Amino acid sequence: MKRGTDEKTFRVAVFGAGVIGSLYAGRLAEAGCEVAILARGDRADKIRSDGLRLEDERSGRRTQVRVAAPDSLREFRPDAVFVAVRKDQADEAAREIARDDPGGLVVPMVNAADGHPEFRSRFPEARLAFAFPGAGGTRLPDGTVLYTLVPGIVQATTLGPSGPGTDRVTLLRLLQAIRKAGFPAALERDMDAWQKTHVALVSPIADALYAKAGDHRALARDTRTLRLMAAAVREGFRALRASGITIRPARLGILAVLPASLVAAAFAPAVGSSWGETVIARHANAARAEMETLAGGLRALVDASGVEAPSLRELWARVRG
Repeated sequence: MKRGTDEKTFRVAVFGAGVIGSLYAGRLAEAGCEVAILARGDRADKIRSDGLRLEDERSGRRTQVRVAAPDSLREFRPDAVFVAVRKDQADEAAREIARDDPGGLVVPMVNAADGHPEFRSRFPEARLAFAFPGAGGTRLPDGTVLYTLVPGIVQATTLGPSGPGTDRVTLLRLLQAIRKAGFPAALERDMDAWQKTHVALVSPIADALYAKAGDHRALARDTRTLRLMAAAVREGFRALRASGITIRPARLGILAVLPASLVAAAFAPAVGSSWGETVIARHANAARAEMETLAGGLRALVDASGVEAPSLRELWARVRG
């Protein structure tokens, strides 16, 4: 018997039909997974009538794929449930999934600096893994998701267990499905450290953007704010290390030692580019409430570490008064 013919089709439920949820649901369905996406209101009606419409911003490739859009995931019985919501929506999402409990490996794809207590309190370690997307985009007025995949060297779709007891067989099958769907993907052994590192990186970037009224091109031209942002990232990384948290992936540790002027000069072209608009500015500007939650989480980590963080505090003051 050929390899794979004795395995059932991998079933993925996606909770959340925003840009990220729609993108992963659509591409996983194209790759042969059986997919159901939980959407609400007009968005659910649109998916049921038209399917998911995706457009790759770089290549212009357009696809339209049909997926199930049930009122509840309970009857779908997935192997894995991707939770594609903002951090400020995570508690409500965790409650709803736990109440309906469709089964399967629950995989929040959510920004977090706090270790996901809303999910850890409701699901056993065996049924819980964490992930982070390697893509960004926006939803057009007709419902099409215009997206850009982030190069794997910059940020692959990253998955990891919640602990040693996590169902690794299902986690690895999910990783394989994501790769088959065309996403660069990586397995991370310590997702808690990875996500804290990510927050320490993206929160100062978002705040620097907000300090320039959400204009990524204006930020790219403002050397002083870019240097403040770079110094703030360095301070956040130092606070993580002082708290015993490893910088993950390890290559980002260089940002904790490089001069802020050098980091700022390296960031400027990316921030000011169309990629910076799609991956950084659109999400930060559309998800201000989430970024405020993450900034609060980072501040708590810094305060607890005892590390002096004058640049972070100056940036926080510029954005929040």
